[in-house]
Amino acid sequence: MNGSDFSALSLFARIAQERSFSAAAQALGISNSAASYTIRRLEQQLGAKLFNRTTRSVSLTEAGSTFLKKIRPSLEQLDLAFSDIGRAANSAMGTLRLNVLRSAVPLAIAPILGDFLRTYPEIKIDVISDNNLVDIASKGYDAGIRYDHVLAQDMVALPIISDMRFCIAASPEYLAGKTLPAHPRDLLKHECVNYRSGDTKALYRWEFRRGDEKLSIAVTGRIATNDNELLLQAALDGLGFGYLQHRVAEPHLRSGQLVTVLDDWVPPGSLYLYYYNPSDMPRKLRVFIDFVRERLK
Repeated sequence: MNGSDFSALSLFARIAQERSFSAAAQALGISNSAASYTIRRLEQQLGAKLFNRTTRSVSLTEAGSTFLKKIRPSLEQLDLAFSDIGRAANSAMGTLRLNVLRSAVPLAIAPILGDFLRTYPEIKIDVISDNNLVDIASKGYDAGIRYDHVLAQDMVALPIISDMRFCIAASPEYLAGKTLPAHPRDLLKHECVNYRSGDTKALYRWEFRRGDEKLSIAVTGRIATNDNELLLQAALDGLGFGYLQHRVAEPHLRSGQLVTVLDDWVPPGSLYLYYYNPSDMPRKLRVFIDFVRERLK
């Protein structure tokens, strides 16, 4: 069924309900002549007369009555489908599918999840934890959350957490007998636990900034991973320096299991929510973005 077929059948059912061409045409926002022409075309297509028309009344023929009984359930289902999809687009309801970095889940999802679902009881959330850069549009996600804001041109990135602290840390066991780095380039003399992108397979270059000086260092070491828990554990096990979220490292810093270096060189970072096609944003995503930015600011 194409759009004109559905319009013709909807008009036919409305005329049968109103028992009037003019009343049906007015209800549907079309002219009387357009209504008459549409029904004539439908009757020609079906090869049967659908209405008995006089100057004073309109009634279904036997063929028209039989036809209406057969198509009414389908029309009702289509009306319901159109109503539901319009409601879903304009109301805060439906399933919100998110692709989130594993390390970002405790920062951006866990703190707000319960309150968000209580505030919007008609929304469900499907969170996939993934360290790879995913094409959210082709994979059916509404949005993604990651650190890097360098995205495809048709994506929009919004910072949801700014000034996130990072640190360069190693265990006292690793540091025993070694000279502490005084400059980021000194890390080239040390074992470091590398972060390797699961998407591009490239090793992350450690970024540093102090005053006007900026540099990125391709550190070396025997371990590379895209798993943040393994990266932390390797640092704790004395296998080298790790570039860590300060929030993750903090308990181990307090206990003395890790020691930081180059604190005045490590720049803050930001966590971004990114999404596709902002001109046609579903209501469920709009309210989620507003909620997250308000709660995490």
